[in-house]
Amino acid sequence: MTEPTWKRTLREASAADDRRERQPRRAYHAPSLLSLQPGDTVWYIPKHMDAAYAGQKATVRRGPRKDVLNASVRVEFNDGQQRTLRLNLVSRAAPRTDAAPLIDEARRLPSWKRLLALLDRPEEEARQQAEDRARQIAGMVTPKAERKFSSDLVPALLDAARADLAAAAARQAQRGGRGPVAPTHLPVPTDDLAQMELDQDRRAMMNSIAKCIHRRYFLSDAELRDLTEREREQERVQGLMSVFIRTAQGDAGLVPVRDSGKGRGSALHGQLHDSLAEAYPLALEACQMLVAGKGQHALTLALEVRERLLAHVAANTELDRARRKHHTGRYFHGDVLSVREIHEDGSMTQYYARLTIVYGEDGHSLIVANAAELESLTGTRAGVQAWTSLCRWIEDHSDRAGGRKQGRRQDDDDHLLYRDDRDTLVLRDSVDRYPSILRAFECLRRALLMPERDKDVLRSEIPENHPAPGHHDLPQTRAKEGGLDKSTQNSPNSF
Repeated sequence: MTEPTWKRTLREASAADDRRERQPRRAYHAPSLLSLQPGDTVWYIPKHMDAAYAGQKATVRRGPRKDVLNASVRVEFNDGQQRTLRLNLVSRAAPRTDAAPLIDEARRLPSWKRLLALLDRPEEEARQQAEDRARQIAGMVTPKAERKFSSDLVPALLDAARADLAAAAARQAQRGGRGPVAPTHLPVPTDDLAQMELDQDRRAMMNSIAKCIHRRYFLSDAELRDLTEREREQERVQGLMSVFIRTAQGDAGLVPVRDSGKGRGSALHGQLHDSLAEAYPLALEACQMLVAGKGQHALTLALEVRERLLAHVAANTELDRARRKHHTGRYFHGDVLSVREIHEDGSMTQYYARLTIVYGEDGHSLIVANAAELESLTGTRAGVQAWTSLCRWIEDHSDRAGGRKQGRRQDDDDHLLYRDDRDTLVLRDSVDRYPSILRAFECLRRALLMPERDKDVLRSEIPENHPAPGHHDLPQTRAKEGGLDKSTQNSPNSF
């Protein structure tokens, strides 16, 4: 029985497909690579870029054959080394070395924000997802002819994303480069000072705060100047001129003028200073002309001196009219109050808090500028009357200490608020003249005891010669070696 024709045809077609599957497939190459000729320039691009000669330029010595399954090409590198490479390992395009344009293009993609959000999370799973996202972005921004280099772009994309996160954090609200301020829950404001039931420790610390304010224990923020020898000589010359000017002012019965070169003086301050500075040498020259017998010349110089003295009087009169406006500003030379508590064992604890006291609009009364901040920080309702009483207390004690106000200065600055009565601190009667002042001191005491991270005092504001905030043990002094101090009882081996 003969086989049907359609079955034979189907069997032969199936056998032909099997033979075709078993034959090796011809590799597909771009026409630009198959047309390479000797003398052309190519770049060696292996699968792993850590191989020898990876990414280097080479010259074609033998072109590829088109009738073979796996075409190859013979190349020569710059050092004379020749190699036969498969055609899929060479490229006519140079590998990209500058990743900046690709990173700029990646920042414009919507996936970039997702990459930043993944890097901002600390979980290990998020880190792996960020690497996958960066690998995806690298494939999106790399040109088609350079897709082999997309894996090399992933570390650069991750570094750029971390830099963007750091820059965004630095642009947030901060002070002194400390980074974003973490939100803190402030204590609930309280009125527990109404009964004034303060223990002995609180009273002792209030005495320390009062002493430090009265003695002006504030960290100075004045800038120190490093003068050269020429500048020091100029300072000495100006100092001598200032002495002459003050002497001339005293002889004329005028108010001493402030040197406008040491502050922000106005134009009137400059005219006030320059008029006498110019009058003094003219007066000396007039005296010389009189000694020489040139009376007419001396009279002309005397008139010029008189003209400058009148200009000085006119400028001084204008300044007297606005004298109150030129005395505004801070009362102390700094804003950071320094309080030190000495313990019985010789150790001490250092506290810092910001207390800003400035002149009011009238030019002479005092105002606590950061009173609201202190109350919010400590959760204490001190009130306007308490801060007003504190300013009056500061003014009165400063005036008595300087001799500008009647009254006896307190002999013991360690007990300005509470006096020592048989080893017990008792409130002084004079404090009753300042209503609610203890509320202000209690608010300052709480501000000093606040954690350092919650205060508005930077470490850079504390000079190197001042102790850091916190507890400090008694420094151990070493015994002198040699001489009379070197004895058996001082030796460490004598116990």
